[in-house]
Amino acid sequence: MSAMHPSTPTPAQPEMILLISDEMTQDQGLLQLLLDAGYCVHAVASACEAVDFIGTETGVGLLLVATQACLSADIERFRQIVDDYLPVIVISRIIDDELMDRYQDADIDSYMVRPVNFRLMQTKIKSAFRMRRLYQHEFNLRKQLISYYQNVEIEQELAAKIYNTVFQGNLLRTEAVNAVMSPLALFNGDVLLVEKTPDNQLYLFLGDFTGHGLSASVAAMPVADIFYGMARKGFALPDILREINSKLYGILPTNMFLAATAVGFYPDSQTLSLITCGLPEHFIVNVRDGWHTTVKANNIPLGITEQIDLELKNFSVDKHHRLFLMTDGVFEAENPLGEAFGGERVLDAIKQNPNDGIAALRASLHRHTRGLNQKDDISLVELVCDVDKIPRESSKEKQSEHQPAALHWKSSMEFGIDALRIVNPVPVLVNSLMEIQGLKRHRQAIFLIISELFANALDHGVLKLDSNIKSTSDGFMRFYQMKEDRLANWGQGGIRLSVSHRPTPEGGQLTIKVMDSGDGFDWKMRHQTLDCNEGFCGRGLKLVETLCSSLTYRGKGNRVTAVFNWKK
Repeated sequence: MSAMHPSTPTPAQPEMILLISDEMTQDQGLLQLLLDAGYCVHAVASACEAVDFIGTETGVGLLLVATQACLSADIERFRQIVDDYLPVIVISRIIDDELMDRYQDADIDSYMVRPVNFRLMQTKIKSAFRMRRLYQHEFNLRKQLISYYQNVEIEQELAAKIYNTVFQGNLLRTEAVNAVMSPLALFNGDVLLVEKTPDNQLYLFLGDFTGHGLSASVAAMPVADIFYGMARKGFALPDILREINSKLYGILPTNMFLAATAVGFYPDSQTLSLITCGLPEHFIVNVRDGWHTTVKANNIPLGITEQIDLELKNFSVDKHHRLFLMTDGVFEAENPLGEAFGGERVLDAIKQNPNDGIAALRASLHRHTRGLNQKDDISLVELVCDVDKIPRESSKEKQSEHQPAALHWKSSMEFGIDALRIVNPVPVLVNSLMEIQGLKRHRQAIFLIISELFANALDHGVLKLDSNIKSTSDGFMRFYQMKEDRLANWGQGGIRLSVSHRPTPEGGQLTIKVMDSGDGFDWKMRHQTLDCNEGFCGRGLKLVETLCSSLTYRGKGNRVTAVFNWKK
């Protein structure tokens, strides 16, 4: 609209009427009556004069047409010049079809027959000005709404750009994960997070907030912060989900929650761990022989209760296995008959071409919906269980960091069996080392050393588990089930962790000592090398040896010392 849009007249400013009359002598009485009624009236004799007047005077609020020469096109021209709602009252000797035809497209507000009944004229004029004020009020409201909508749109686009930049910037790029996400609105209520832990485990998190759009994505940022922060520090999946659940319980309204699935892919043991919290069923498919299994949710969604008990599902996999995860927007997508896509169609589509299951699923979904608009956010994710496709680095680029001068310091922690049931001290200890000495460039190596030494002390020292159980992939899962059972019911035992640091000419030397309450082992008989060991057990300590300057055992084997030298 033009910036010259007229404002509503104030009480001190009388309403202006433009009278077009080719019989001014006859209309002098009407003119005087209008003036006496308090209106500001200007009279012209033709449409051309009216155009000239309207072009210079911005206050015209009503047009009285009392000439046979004025046509529908003229009135339309007047309104274009005024750039506002201009009510029109036609005064004629007779109102017939011919007159109606002349003004058919002009949106005439009212007609009057001569001789003019002035009381009726006043009523029509007041009604016309009232309609004009209503129009102006509606026009101003609409202009405000347009401005508000434009501002909101700009703000949302900026927020969405920041939102997507944060998520895309942190998302681990890997051939092992293929994903297609189709949000219903500008903001996505579905969230996909992928990261690698310091000990080379791949974590994947797919979530679906209640609803869609901005309201469904408001809590995605803290979820991502917790997931990436804890994954990079090496925390276990259940610990991460408990922290996310606690956060969401504190910030979400009672009618919102997060249905999610967290996946851990462990290359060393070639196993998958799934924690399913309210999403629809997932599918593990073997592309070599067509075998598949359906994984259904066995935990409640996140954010509903303050504390949550989590049950894991473990699966043995190899490079031929694919895990397919979806949000409920896929299952609930409807065709023109109102039929949902459903789990059976999902599985049929995947099995038609499991090597490219995402593409096959999208094509089948498109055929089913036949172009109908989606009603919810849609996310499709495929995890290829191939160890070689996992990148060596995490998603967070290595940045130049200030390296503090190497210092003399030492620290120690001791955990009894009650603490070992609920606490994994490795991420906490490693993160403390990063903060004290600024060794972030060496986080992965230090994490692998401490986590392997701690795991051996707990598994074989305190819990007295036999590592030979892990000689097969199935035995690996059985080993960890036995570990959970023993840890929950073991009566005694403990582990002591000691860390010391000293400067060296090249950088610094980190010494890690682990002592457990177990019976130890015959460490002098160890002879396997990392290169010749292709089994599921016994490789951890050989890997530690390659990372450390020295790895020594003392006594009966329940005390081990690892020395890690780092360079500036």
